[in-house]
Amino acid sequence: MLKRIRLWYQHFVFGVATVVMGVYTVLHAGYIDSPQVTPPPPPPYYEQVATRFSDDAWFGFVLIAIGTILICGVLLNHSWLRKIGLALLALPYGALFFAYGTRGLLDFRINLTWIFIALAVALLIGVARKGDYRGR
Repeated sequence: MLKRIRLWYQHFVFGVATVVMGVYTVLHAGYIDSPQVTPPPPPPYYEQVATRFSDDAWFGFVLIAIGTILICGVLLNHSWLRKIGLALLALPYGALFFAYGTRGLLDFRINLTWIFIALAVALLIGVARKGDYRGR
């Protein structure tokens, strides 16, 4: 099992990080609406529309499911699960990139969230480009 994790560590780290983000989102649903996270004045309507999904429990469950698929793909050494997991992960990460990019660039609520999600999307593309050819 450790050999598989070492061989597919990028997939494994994406899976674990996604599950952790999902659990945080489920346990802290609505955290973006908190004044500690979004100081007054309230964000404009377009920003609320763009980011509303990102702190909902259903989105957290989606993240947990996709992260679990990736982890299972690594631990069970199933190439198909790893590929599907990465493809599915591109959707919520892309949505978060759009949401926090809108929040950070258009409304100037500058924090590191949109930079981190941009890096995660870039790393996801890099991992997907390497293919699934190791360990055969």
